[in-house]
Order: sequence, then structure tokens, then C-alpha cells
Amino acid sequence: LHKKEEGYFMKKRRLFSIMAASVLAVSLLAGCGGKSATADGQTDKAEAQAQSGQSSEKKVLRVWLEKVFSDDANTFLQKRVEQYAQEKGVEVQFEFLSATDFVPKLNAAIEAGSNIPDITLTSGNRALNYYPNIPNVDVTELVDEINEKRPYFDSVYEGAKYGGVNYFVPFTSSTCLMFVRTDMLEAKGITKYPETWDEVFEVAEKVADPDNGIYGLGIGCGPTDEDCENTFRTLLWNYGAYLFNEEGGSAVPNEKTKAMIEKYADLYNKEIIPPSATTWDPGGNNTTYLMGESAIVFNAPTLYNALKADEAYKEIFENTVALNMPDGPDNSQHMGFITGWQIMNSCKDMDTAEDFIKFMLDKDWQNSYLEITAPVFAPIFKDAEENDFWKEGINAQVVAYAKNAGGYYGYPAKTLDGMVVGIKHYFTYPVAEMLNSVVTGAATPEQAMEKMNADIKEISESIK
Repeated sequence: LHKKEEGYFMKKRRLFSIMAASVLAVSLLAGCGGKSATADGQTDKAEAQAQSGQSSEKKVLRVWLEKVFSDDANTFLQKRVEQYAQEKGVEVQFEFLSATDFVPKLNAAIEAGSNIPDITLTSGNRALNYYPNIPNVDVTELVDEINEKRPYFDSVYEGAKYGGVNYFVPFTSSTCLMFVRTDMLEAKGITKYPETWDEVFEVAEKVADPDNGIYGLGIGCGPTDEDCENTFRTLLWNYGAYLFNEEGGSAVPNEKTKAMIEKYADLYNKEIIPPSATTWDPGGNNTTYLMGESAIVFNAPTLYNALKADEAYKEIFENTVALNMPDGPDNSQHMGFITGWQIMNSCKDMDTAEDFIKFMLDKDWQNSYLEITAPVFAPIFKDAEENDFWKEGINAQVVAYAKNAGGYYGYPAKTLDGMVVGIKHYFTYPVAEMLNSVVTGAATPEQAMEKMNADIKEISESIK
């Protein structure tokens, strides 16, 4: 969802001057398959001590990071790691891995029990996917310490706990926004942008003109449509329709979920949603918007970057507004996409690991990092609301989203087991499957919900 288009952030290069004064000559040595960042002279000193029989107390920290969508952001992050090594006299054995390589390499290291990093960036989905052998240190006390000094948004503070435990320290978040074609609405005399899901459906129906290739709403239901999973789950929550209960058990079938399945099917059958939606992958809603055929879609702000960066989309960009997700009659809960620093349980130096994380959460540095990655990455601390950078335009919408992004796969399950089942269930794309089976006539809403109920129970049994 959040890695589809490359960023354009060239104008942010001025921010690198923040690092220039503090990052001096840092040597990068080959080691452990990556790079080793050390303070000047530290290696020679250690060698001299070894030759003279003296004991070297040099600290070593192995850090693996996953590259994100912006080269500028990756460089900025790497320089910060190097700065830590320089200032603290710590040898940081550092690897920067592509998104496709990161998880397989980490899994292989954990399985082998060797070459495991001390620190990586992770998410709750990744951490809990190892359940019951979660390889992370409980960092709840560290999160509480950071929160006391610089409060997180409540959605972040609570949303990063799993069974009451923090398995990582929140570092960034991201969002899903509503993209609206203002010209399509104006052509139908609509001057007020939808703020609720009911208004979204109403506007979409008025705008739709399938005979001329115009559709009101771009929510897909293809077999691997991850964007559908996230968007429609949020919609269900907002109507009080849940797939799980607080104990972590299945909450389907239920009448509220049935009503929303039927609503989607009605929109699809009326061609308010494009007929091709049943075949979409996660890029389907991007494509339908970039093609100019759908008036409203829900996507990460990478869509905004794609529109802004490409002259071919100039007209669409100038007639687009990005807004926070709609409210529902029951609540305004959004899906959370929090990532953070995890300490692996094989780490031998907790004090240095915690010190590194605090260094990476320095307020000024982290604010600069988020300015490079905005609007894709969202702030996580309450003081963002006082920062002028986040007060206008799409950035303000990103903050509004982040404040309510406490949802997670398995929501509203409170038990760790229930959250784990929710995550494992999510990766089968069950919501997309449920909608797809109904709109293609393969199942009734009741049958689709019963299948989901059986799948949840099967996963629950498998983790016992």
C-alpha cells in the first residue's frame, strides 16, 4: 500500500545541512555482509590494545534497516546512524536492505540463530507474525519513558501495544487518505466534499456516468487487493460492523457486516464502482484514478506524489483534493500503520540499544526526517499539531488521520492471541475475498460471512 511510487523530494535536500556539521569523517568498513560505521581512530585503537594485550571495551551494535520509497530519506537516515557511531564511539555494523530482501534475510537469521541484528525497524504485523516465539524484547518501559517526555498521539501510544506490551518503539506512521476529483463533483453541482461514508456513497452515485467511462467510487475487491482490505475494514468499523470481538473470537456473521456487503454489491451492480474492480490488485485504485475514470479513491499519499511529480497528470492533480477518511455513524476509527524500533532478544547490550533508539528519536532530527518523507510518513507525537509544517494542505489531513489511527488487523480484539489471529487472517485477504464472492455471484452474503467465520476459527485453532 505504501510503496507504490517513488517520492520526488528533491527540494528537501536543504535538510541535509543539519547533519553536515555533526557528521564528520566516518569510516565504512566491510563486515557482517554490510557496513561498519565507527568513530575515527577507534579501529586503530582497538587493534593496538589487542596487540599489547590490553582489553578493548569497544561497543558493537548491529543495525539492519529497510529502505523506504525516498532516496533522500534513506541517505538522511544512514547519516544519522553514522553520526551515532561518531559521537558515541560505537561500532555500528549497519546494513541497508531493499524491501524485498529485508524480511527473508531477517527470517533466515532468526531461524539459523546467528547474524541476528540487535536493532531493526518493524511493525506490529511483522513482530506478531512470529508468535508464539516473538523475537523482540519488551520495550514497554522505554516507550513509557519517551511518552512521558514527549507524548505520543493517544492512537499511537495505545495502538502500538499488543496484549498490553510494546514490542517496538514507535518511530513513524503512515496514512490512507480520500482522494476526490473536484472537477467531477463540480460538474454535477456538488460543492461540499463528503465527510461521512453515507455522503461518499451519495456523491459517488451522483457523479457516476458509466456510459461515458466515469465511476463514482474506486474501491476494488480483487483476490490480492490489499487496499480493499484496509479501506473496507475501516468502513466496517465505522459502521460498528466487526469481524472480531474483544476476546479475539469471530464476530461474523452479523447483521451490520451483512448490510455493508450488500451496500458494496449494490454500488458494484449499479456500476458506481468500475466493473474491473473484481480483478484489481493493490495498484487498482491508483490506476483507476490516474486514468481519470474514478471520482473518489482511498490511497496512501504516494498517489499524491505520483500526481504531483508527473506532468502527464497535471490536470488531474490540479483538480484533486486529498482529505482525511470519512466518519461513520458509529465511530471515526482509522487503520494504524505504525512502524518502530525493535530490539531483538539476542541483543547483548540493552543499554546501548536503548541509547541508539533515543538518539534516533531526537525531536529536531526526527522532525527533519518526517519533512523529507511527508506526506507519506505521518508524525506520531502530539507536538506535531504545533508545528507549522503540519498545519496546512495535505499535511494537515495526514495529522488528522494519524490522531485517529488506532485500528489494527483483528480490531477490536484485546487479547494477544486474538490480535495474532487477526494478523494471520489478514494476510489471506479475507475481506476482498468476501466481497468478490458476493459481487461475482459465487456466494450470498450469509455464505461469505460463514466462510470467514470458519477461516477465523481454523486459524485460532492452529495457533493453540
